[in-house]
Amino acid sequence: MTKTRHFQATVEDIDHAKREVTLKGPEGNSVQLAVSDDVKNFPQMKKGDHVNVGYLESIALAVAKPGENLQPTGRTAFATRPEGQRPGGAAVSTMEMSATVEDIDRENREVTLKGPDGNTVKVQVDPSVGNLQRIKEGDTIRATVTQALAITVDDPNASGRGGDSESK
Repeated sequence: MTKTRHFQATVEDIDHAKREVTLKGPEGNSVQLAVSDDVKNFPQMKKGDHVNVGYLESIALAVAKPGENLQPTGRTAFATRPEGQRPGGAAVSTMEMSATVEDIDRENREVTLKGPDGNTVKVQVDPSVGNLQRIKEGDTIRATVTQALAITVDDPNASGRGGDSESK
């Protein structure tokens, strides 16, 4: 199952010395964020800039063979704009793990999974999976979770800029 989101926020306040930025979202809510040293172009960001955020999360589940247990693994890739340009970048993270089926709600297409650390999460199962009759409580599920985040920062006063676009 894949979910995508896109939103634009405005830089409401910024503290370059502390590397903190306060963003105001489209519904008027504000959030203060610490900015990593990996964001090389943070000094170019200023109050009033527009921050465009695109987020994708994809979860692929497969029933594991009996006795098969997958050790948690993960990979991350990160890219930023060259130094001196407007801030922006992208990050992708992929994590693979095993989980045990704790509960199945076939009517609402939800499965509760228990991870290797004992934490539980309820996941929505895409209709393409079928009627969920093959899955039973106690089954081991292999999960691959991919998350991607893309951020650009634009000056709202820059001339010649096109409008925002979104693709799914």
